[in-house]
Amino acid sequence: MPSLENLYQRGIANGVEDLILLSGDEVRKMESSISTEVVAALYAPTSGIVCPFGLTIALAENAFENGVAFKFNAGVTSIKKRSSGYELSMGEKTISSQFVVNAAGVYADVFHNMVSQTKIEIEARKGDYCLLDKTVGNLVSKTIFQLPTKLGKGILVTPTVHGNLLIGPTVTPVIDKENNATTAIELATVMEKACKSVKDIPFRQVITAFSGLRAHEKSGDYVIGEISDAPGFFDVAGIESPGLSCSPAIGEYVAEMVAKKASAAKKAVFKNTRKGVVKTSSLNATEFSALIKERPEFGTMVCRCENITEGEIIDSIHRPLGATTLDGVKRRVRAGMGLCQAGFCTAKTMEILARELHLSLSDICKNGPDSQVIKG
Repeated sequence: MPSLENLYQRGIANGVEDLILLSGDEVRKMESSISTEVVAALYAPTSGIVCPFGLTIALAENAFENGVAFKFNAGVTSIKKRSSGYELSMGEKTISSQFVVNAAGVYADVFHNMVSQTKIEIEARKGDYCLLDKTVGNLVSKTIFQLPTKLGKGILVTPTVHGNLLIGPTVTPVIDKENNATTAIELATVMEKACKSVKDIPFRQVITAFSGLRAHEKSGDYVIGEISDAPGFFDVAGIESPGLSCSPAIGEYVAEMVAKKASAAKKAVFKNTRKGVVKTSSLNATEFSALIKERPEFGTMVCRCENITEGEIIDSIHRPLGATTLDGVKRRVRAGMGLCQAGFCTAKTMEILARELHLSLSDICKNGPDSQVIKG
């Protein structure tokens, strides 16, 4: 209770509106699936959830439309200080820049330490999740957190914006910064601990499990700002949870710092909107029929689990920074994210990618280079 009270007071001090401390019975009146072990809770009605793929892709498309140049599959191998700015090597290619923003996740310490005598150290912390089918997405209507510990916010149970139920994550320090493999032990931990806050979770409805890596800096806090002994080099490092929620504010904050350093003015003509995305599942019968008459490809259903049409997949390929892989399509329009986990739609999606990108089927990758789905 003292810890919960401390969170409440911190929220009030930070200007979070409408915070309420609830008893266990009051929580169960609000969410009937809450465990009897729960004795109290902090309710934050102004909080919300977002799709991480949708947010990231929207920001990237908008940046591209405003003139940002993207270089994909171009890993930076070294950064060297020059008399004015920095030289970034990407294999045989180099880029020179007066300013660098280091937002490299679990690798941010590697790049920071290339240019600064004041070293930072980032530990990768792996978190396993389970995703359940939409049929049980209404088990809870709000995100249910357990009381945070020194390792983070702990196991949560939450609906997603698309109607699934998500539980996790664990917190497992790993040496390998590419290790995002799930393990039976960690997934068992997710299920066991989730039941402490929410009862009767139907684990038979789990449709997939996955893990991600948080970037934990040993100081225990975000590292944001210009490096004192590396002018023009800005760190955005150690951004662990709640990094996704913080990202828009961090972006504005860092942009202002860089602009001030560069004596840069705001762009005279800035496109502050992006082209909308057609989602046939949100259309009524009349709207859907009219769309099919205009564009017949919207009448071909490709992903039956998520009701994704060929037209939506074609659009995802030809939008700014369009999809070039199966996962690229999946993260834009959700083809393959449903109950069968792409068991039925993979072949058709590959055919569409190959046709629209003028590639052979053997060139189509799941996600990035050297992840071809078929050989030969």
